[in-house]
Order: sequence, then C-alpha cells, then structure tokens
Amino acid sequence: MEINTRATLLDCLHRDESRLDPAVLSVLTNEGWTALIEMATRHGVAPLLYQRLKASPLAGCVPDDMRERLRGLYLNTAACNVRLYEELQPLLLTLRAAGIPVIVLKGAYLAEQVYRNIALRPMSDIDLLVPASLAREAWWVMKELGGGYRLIYPATEALIPSFGKDFVCQKPNGFAPVEVHWTIRITGFLAEKDCMDNEELWQNARAVRIAEIDTVTLSVEDFLLHLCLHASYQHEFDCGLRVLCDIAVFIERFEPEIDWSAFCARASHHHWRKGVYLILYLACTRIGAAVPVEVLTMLKPTDLSAAVIEQAERRLCEACAETTVMTANVISFFKPGRLGDRARVLWQRLFPSREEMTYMYPISPGSWVLYGYYLVRMRDLIRRHGAAAWRLLRGDQELTETVRQRDALREWLIKPDAQ
Repeated sequence: MEINTRATLLDCLHRDESRLDPAVLSVLTNEGWTALIEMATRHGVAPLLYQRLKASPLAGCVPDDMRERLRGLYLNTAACNVRLYEELQPLLLTLRAAGIPVIVLKGAYLAEQVYRNIALRPMSDIDLLVPASLAREAWWVMKELGGGYRLIYPATEALIPSFGKDFVCQKPNGFAPVEVHWTIRITGFLAEKDCMDNEELWQNARAVRIAEIDTVTLSVEDFLLHLCLHASYQHEFDCGLRVLCDIAVFIERFEPEIDWSAFCARASHHHWRKGVYLILYLACTRIGAAVPVEVLTMLKPTDLSAAVIEQAERRLCEACAETTVMTANVISFFKPGRLGDRARVLWQRLFPSREEMTYMYPISPGSWVLYGYYLVRMRDLIRRHGAAAWRLLRGDQELTETVRQRDALREWLIKPDAQ
C-alpha cells in the first residue's frame, strides 16, 4: 500500500498533468485517500495535491469529504503564510532602514515569486542572509524591533558571527522563527570548501519584490544551486518530496534565464557534482523537472550506482519518519568500524568544544558553570537519541540496515568523484 500511495502521489505532483490516470484515483478506498493525503501533508505538498485534483477531469474522482480536507489544508497554508509575510514586511523595512543589506532565501521567495500563489508552498520559518560584518548589528536591530525578538540559537549573542552560520530568533508571540545567515554552509563542518562564496553571492544577487518590499534574492543559478545543495549535502536527502517540487517549479519558471553552463561549472569547481546531479536526476525522473539532458550528462558522477539512487530516493520518501531522525554522529557511532573511531565520535558529542557548548547553552566560554552543562548535554542526548540508540544496541535489524544505507549514501557523497 505504501509503494502504491507513493507512486500515486508522485504522479499527482508530476509536471506532466497527463501522467495521472483518473482510473487510479477512482478505485482508491477511503483508507487509500487518507494515506495519500497524510503522505502529502507529511511531505509539505498537500496544497499542490489539492491544486492538481480540483482540476478537470480529476475533480470528479475525489470524494467530497477528501476534497474538503485538502481544501482545508490549502486554506490553512494560505492563512499561515499571510501571517508570515506580515512579519517579514516590517523586518525587511527595519533592516533596510538600518543600512543592513538582506538577501531573502528559500520559502519566502519561492512561495510568492516562483509558485506565484502563497497557498501552494508551506513555510515554517523565514530565512535571510546578511553580510557577516553586519550580522551582530542585524541582531541588535531585531532585538529592538516592535515586540522584540528573542534569541534561540546561539544561546549567547557574543558568538554572532564568530561561530556557526546563523542565528535563530523569534518574537515572544511571533508566528515563525527567523534564521539570519551570514554564510551558506553546505555540510556540518564549517570550512571554506563547505560554503558558497559569499562575495560571489552578493555580487550576483538580483532585485525582487517580496512582501510588497523591494529587496534582493540570489541569482537564478545560485538559488537553484542552493536548493540542490541544501537537499543533498545539508540534509542528505532527508527533506521530503517538496524539494523536488521546488526544483521543478523553479526550473519551469526560469528555464529561459538559467545559464546551465555557469551552473555546472560552479558545481564541478566546488566538487558538488554528486549531490547536485542526484537531486536533479530525482526531480527530473520522478516529477518531470525540465533538466536538460546535457546537464545531467555533464554532471553525472562516474561511480553512480542504482543502489545510491535507491538510497537517496528512500531518504526523500521516508523523510520525517522515526528512522530518519538520527543525526550523522549517531550514524557514525553505530556504523561498523574500529572501536577507537567510535569512541572518538562518542567523546566529541558528549564533550563538544566550549564554543559549541556556548552556542547551545546560555553560558560564557570562560565560566566554570560550563562543566555542569556537560551533564545537561548528556541528558539532552539521551532524550533525543536514547530510543534509537537502544534499538541499535539490541540489534534491531531494520534500524541497523537504515544506518548502513545512510552511511553508504553519506560516504558516496563525501568521496571525491574520479572525473
């Protein structure tokens, strides 16, 4: 049932509307419709499913109660996004008045300017990029903005922007958290090769109008590249089917403007070809994203296998499931390997650096209180990963196989391509 539901949902999301056979929908039971809608909701594509199914000739295949359920999800997304844009508008105005340049990232741009209907693209936060030199000033401005934002991460504002890649804040009665980035980091390790070039991002930025405010976003090539990197290297494909829709709709919207040669050159130069190819391939083959054949040929890794494609697709389709909540460090600890390597991973996660502890907990790096927070750290790790760790220690075959597959995919992504 799960496989049929997944296939039906992919057909519903496919850019070729003739892909979906009305007869498939006509035979769905109430349980089948419930499973389809629940999967679409989990993947953040329920509004897109509603849009597709309300059109003729599919509308007549949908039971009235199921159509109303989807309509409710669509309207709820619209209402939530209206509130989000109402919060974004004064934020952009205030930062601009303070002389702080801002690039609007991801959902806030996609919903309004790419999907062109804010009810079609659910959002859970606001993502902005500011120059690193003005990151702390941006926080000071936001702290004083009406209602006052409160810092979530880092716990200590002194770390802005000396540690990490962003700060996350929210108003006490605010609708959504705001992530203010000063660099676009690709993996879990902060290094030059893991980041998109900030200077190049700002040079290529283009003017747009979002939330009725004149602002800027990434260039077409940089935005598409960011979507690909965020899904592949940052989340290792644990991001759901919505990212395939984002990529497909983005390419459809800007197809005449995309400089594919420059796009491929950047991906190859920074050794991002594997992740970029794999997510574009899945977007193309699963929901019909209009990726040129020559682009896929140019980016295709030499060591690509059917197993890698299957693992990445499984990760996308099983996103948000219980077995996907394990972090890369949990995977590293439980994968087969030398005892010393596993002990090193355990030590690093139990006793992270002073800067990392200060990022997570409201303490000064030089305070003796920091040592007490290592006990808090252990408690938090047990709460977060204890159940999965216990299942793995007991030899749970399903979870052990998930660890093996996730580790294999991660190793493939990290390993340099021979080409």
